[in-house]
Amino acid sequence: MGTKDTNVDLSHTHDPEQEATKTRTAVISIDDHSDYVVEWALENFIRPETDMVVLIHVRHLDVPVAPYINPTGYIEDNDEVGRERSHRLLRGFAKELKKRNILCRAISIIGEPKTEILRKTREVKADVLIMGSRKLGTIKRTLLGSVSDHCVHHCTCSIIIASPKEAEEAPQKSHSFFSK
Repeated sequence: MGTKDTNVDLSHTHDPEQEATKTRTAVISIDDHSDYVVEWALENFIRPETDMVVLIHVRHLDVPVAPYINPTGYIEDNDEVGRERSHRLLRGFAKELKKRNILCRAISIIGEPKTEILRKTREVKADVLIMGSRKLGTIKRTLLGSVSDHCVHHCTCSIIIASPKEAEEAPQKSHSFFSK
């Protein structure tokens, strides 16, 4: 499976002089649960006067393994749905950056997240990669692999792993009749 980048049109143009004043490129890797990552980056790291933010969302394309499914039609349909979801996600985060006068680009990518995040950080010559972590346990991380763990060990630029606040990361307790 090849990779495919889709630059999302943010319907916002920047003055070339403004772009020339940016001295640091920060890539923020986002997914459906990245509100805390962007919030952390904006509150603690990003400086509107010097930073260019590149938002990237990597969508993994699942290919059916059942022989009776037409993989071409399935892939095209799922890609269209995934692309729309990805663009909506990127536009939402880009809108927040624009409100804060932060220069940004948004890129949607198809591929393996571990590989594509590293490829894109090299391509845009990122100074820093900011991403979240799913807080996988040791066994799941060993079996499934962790994207953030892989990036920490293979990224060519500095990397920041933003952790969710304790209230956000605590799983919802389920109540049963035994807990009364």
